Amino acid sequence: MRTLLTLAALVAAGSTSAGPMDLPRWSAGTVERRGAVTVTTALDFRRMGPSEWVVHARCETRDTRSGRWRARTGRGVAARSMGLVLVDVPGLGRLVLFEAPGELVANVPGCASGAADLGTGD
Repeated sequence: MRTLLTLAALVAAGSTSAGPMDLPRWSAGTVERRGAVTVTTALDFRRMGPSEWVVHARCETRDTRSGRWRARTGRGVAARSMGLVLVDVPGLGRLVLFEAPGELVANVPGCASGAADLGTGD
């Protein structure tokens, strides 16, 4: 009986400790300051299959001195492999989310890189 209770507790703990990436929808984003310019990146993921997602991306730059801003959006795909989530958004660029440290890296000046905030996509 004790083994059965322990097994039930482990199953319950496993399902409650699942991260956002295990949900059908989840999101990631980061904000980076570059002098007077604030750069924001927001990614919304919707599951297509195991470790594959459709991604809606938005990269925005705001100049706090002049008030000017520019936003670029796009739709692409993402895949999880070896602790990385590789994101490819045509016309916007490529991004990499490192799972363990929770770091988002972009190869485009108009997108932010930095510590990622993960959410449930709501």
